[in-house]
Amino acid sequence: MSATAPASEKVPSIETTAPRRSRWRRLHESGYAPAVLFVLLAIVVGVYDTSFFRIPSLMSLLEQSAPLIMLALAQGLVVLTGRITLAHAALASLAGVALAKALPLLGGMAVPAVLVAAAACGVIVGVLHVFTQVPSFIVTLGFLGIFTGLSLWISGADSVFVQSGYENVEWLSLRLFGVPISFLFVLAVAGILMVFMTFTSFGRRVRAIGLNERAAAFSGIPTTRIVVIVFAVSGALSGLAAMLQVAQLQSAGATTSDSLLLPSIAAVIVGGCSISGGVGGVGRMVMGALVIALLRVGLDLVGIDSAYQPILYGVIVILAIAATVDRRRGTAVA
Repeated sequence: MSATAPASEKVPSIETTAPRRSRWRRLHESGYAPAVLFVLLAIVVGVYDTSFFRIPSLMSLLEQSAPLIMLALAQGLVVLTGRITLAHAALASLAGVALAKALPLLGGMAVPAVLVAAAACGVIVGVLHVFTQVPSFIVTLGFLGIFTGLSLWISGADSVFVQSGYENVEWLSLRLFGVPISFLFVLAVAGILMVFMTFTSFGRRVRAIGLNERAAAFSGIPTTRIVVIVFAVSGALSGLAAMLQVAQLQSAGATTSDSLLLPSIAAVIVGGCSISGGVGGVGRMVMGALVIALLRVGLDLVGIDSAYQPILYGVIVILAIAATVDRRRGTAVA
């Protein structure tokens, strides 16, 4: 008797097909999700208030979004390494107070001095994180308290008005052919970062660390040095955000930028950057920040009190992470 089964009785083969991805996840992975969200939000806001589509309203949105975009970039670079910072907004507040105090004394030299100091603060945070092996969440949470305390001490828990020396940052509050110079400045910074992250080995190394730090170290990438540099750049970007806010407000306070902590994290996640690290880009961060800035405008138009808006940002962060996180990777944040 033959052991061969008839063709009609052959055991069906087991097909190994990849799980189907949702349309939202495909949009997220392709990087188009924040653009789609921005268009949908713009339509909703425009329907509610038709004056939104007027040029002055759109230019005002771009101007208001400038500090948020800068802080989103500061957060996003750290997130690309598989880490997170909770101190960048508090550092921006501290840098703003320092800048407001230094402008009357140092004039034009106050700006580079504060930016170097902000970058040095980033270096300290990065060094303590990588050499103590304490998770970035914990280290930056501690520095959030330190930077906030220093801001309150330096400012005397009061707003610092800038009069003498204001002309050194005032140009950022002006407009070029109707377009806010602050937004053009942010785009220039984002463009420089995009070039470095796309066309240099530094950008490839940052993503490699975010995807698999141990494998990156085994391949010869100086992971410790790269992470410290990323925290330093994040600190400098926080200093630039402070400069933008001082230019817009002509003053600084101990908590001026603190309200942008959650929105900047939401901007990075909504922009399509993976909280696990390694996935994302500068363009996505900028687009995500514009979505959050537009959402802030829409909430104000609807009449939702600003005291309740952080609740929405928290919900957005949780839902965005739940919808896009790669659960095949063991660690979410280092």
